[in-house]
Amino acid sequence: MNVMMKARLIRPAMAAVVVMVSSLAGSASAGEHKATPVLAHRAEAAFDIGNHTVVIRDRIAVPAGLGFLRLGDGLAVTELAADGQPVLTVANVLARVDDSPAEGGPWQRLDLAAAGLAGGGELVLRYAGTFNTPVDQVEFSRENVGGEISATISAEGIYLASSSGWLAGADSTLATYDVTLVTPAGYETVTQGRRTEHREEAGRLHTRWVSGDPSDSLDLVANRFVVTCETIRDGLESCTYFLSDDLPLRTTYLERTRAYIAMYEEMIGPYPYAKFATVENWFPTGYGMPSYTLLGGQVLRLPFIPTTSFGHEIAHNWWGNSVFVELTEGNWCEGLTTWSADYHYKELEGPAAAREYRRNLLKEYAAYVSDPSLDFPLKDFRSRHSGATRAVGYGKSMMVFHMIDRTVGREKFLAALREVAASHRFRAAAWSDFLRAFGMDGAFAAQWLQRTGAPTLALADVKFGANDVSFRLTQPAPAYDLDVPVTVTGPGGATEHVVHLAGAGGSFNLAVAGATKLAVDPDCHLFRRLDPAEIEPTISQVFGSERHVFVTDGATGPLAAAAQAFARAFAENDSVQVVDGALPADDRTAVVLNPGPALLAKLAPAGLTLAGRYFYLDGKRYGLDATDLVFAGPDPRRPGATALVVVCGSADRLPGLAGRVSHYGKYSWLALPAGQGRPERGNWPAGASPLLATR
Repeated sequence: MNVMMKARLIRPAMAAVVVMVSSLAGSASAGEHKATPVLAHRAEAAFDIGNHTVVIRDRIAVPAGLGFLRLGDGLAVTELAADGQPVLTVANVLARVDDSPAEGGPWQRLDLAAAGLAGGGELVLRYAGTFNTPVDQVEFSRENVGGEISATISAEGIYLASSSGWLAGADSTLATYDVTLVTPAGYETVTQGRRTEHREEAGRLHTRWVSGDPSDSLDLVANRFVVTCETIRDGLESCTYFLSDDLPLRTTYLERTRAYIAMYEEMIGPYPYAKFATVENWFPTGYGMPSYTLLGGQVLRLPFIPTTSFGHEIAHNWWGNSVFVELTEGNWCEGLTTWSADYHYKELEGPAAAREYRRNLLKEYAAYVSDPSLDFPLKDFRSRHSGATRAVGYGKSMMVFHMIDRTVGREKFLAALREVAASHRFRAAAWSDFLRAFGMDGAFAAQWLQRTGAPTLALADVKFGANDVSFRLTQPAPAYDLDVPVTVTGPGGATEHVVHLAGAGGSFNLAVAGATKLAVDPDCHLFRRLDPAEIEPTISQVFGSERHVFVTDGATGPLAAAAQAFARAFAENDSVQVVDGALPADDRTAVVLNPGPALLAKLAPAGLTLAGRYFYLDGKRYGLDATDLVFAGPDPRRPGATALVVVCGSADRLPGLAGRVSHYGKYSWLALPAGQGRPERGNWPAGASPLLATR
């Protein structure tokens, strides 16, 4: 079934996705993929904002061989014609399908054979719908995937997601779109493709968008946008659609768009669309669609977005939006987009930043997939809907691409990306297409795509000689076939070696004179499960728990109410337990709010001191009137467990901290300014790694 899963900044998933048939082992060549049928829409949609309605007339060129089309539930069809002949009894053609896992309803099934179009032809539909879903309950955070809406029409704005079925589609098809949107004057529309008409007439704005390249769905947005466009080159524009005329903001996004497109054209190949638009939404979103991204106003203004996540959404215009994903082998798109964007930016910063990024991915895997029941193979990844699915579908997948890059070399790696991007432009690609281009074999796919889990390494029997160092590596069964980086430090500095571990254990000897230190994979080049001693307490370890207890320490009045609000927002659940006093004697993950001195003494790591209305962190003083403190530390009830502590100087600020903290899971501590500025942040020192030995 065709699925449109939008690429998310704060919560995920991906871009346009198409299912086609192939083999994960790569038995089918790229040229053997079955051609995908393509619908051609020529539609007009007229909006009545006061009544929350839209009237749509759609002429669809239907290819032969399709059995039916899907249309959104609740859309009332008033006209249906096939090849110029009206279908008099619509009920014989259209039937409602109830909700079921197999059918993906509720929706309306339009029987093409009953309409006389089994062999293809032109279908004309006229229908209307009312969409008035409120947006005040929409949440868009790091962990929450619920609360999203599919369609709404109001004075606040118009939003029609493809999931609403506002245009008819079919299983395993693509479509081209030529749509004219009629809105009240002042309501600018944006969707994928090129704007070819923009005229006002009798108080109505007529805007035509043409998207001649196939995709699997169409989303649209309209609002009282301030529109700014600039030419990047002939045939390519960069645009902003903002709800107010914010000169610094649009200058930043227009400049970043130009820079990212130039970078990815050099890395991957020509940009596939006529524009890229940055669109501000009036409710929380973080979506990336073909040729534009839709960001909630708060997300849009986060200071780190233009130099991080924004580039990720532009990269999706190659991976996911123009090279589609063949889901039968798993969704490779998010891992490759992460490699091309988030990780690549860290590479540009330098080796230390790139190493820390890789290490953070391994930390997230350890935090969110500590329970083996939450793990799954990459071939089963479809979209992100939890911390565990993000850690595997984004993190593990990115690390697989990184390991391939190290194996084949950067020049060959980028050449393979360009080959797949060119040969699968507006077609579906599978993991096997990439592995074939990289020259990787079926054993690699079996180990990293079809298998659940990650390697665990142990170091033993290290002996430093005068001219060499010997050691033994072991791993639990079933063993992985691994090229393990080993760094040896001697009089001449540190050198990296690679040893091959193919079974449960292996003994190795490296000729390094005067070696004084040996470290196994210290730069985190392998996707592996970190030893607990390698990981400092982090906020993500608390997010990774599914069972929390919230603890206050003598909170009364407004502070007690604020603690309840914080707990509900943090857990994204109204069924939370807040207890006052000592930590309960159970195995739930503790979130401690404003502990007193006695309780804080049990939780605070070295280097942190709280005294009255001030706290001291690594020698720096912060006032609680202007700064709130959040930190992860060892839970005194359970060895190896992590608790979270929140020290907030104001009951009014406490509930809002839950959402702010959610963006910084990889850190141990945050000093959050009372306003909306970016917090100071850092990590406690990690313990001594069992994969490190010294003379």
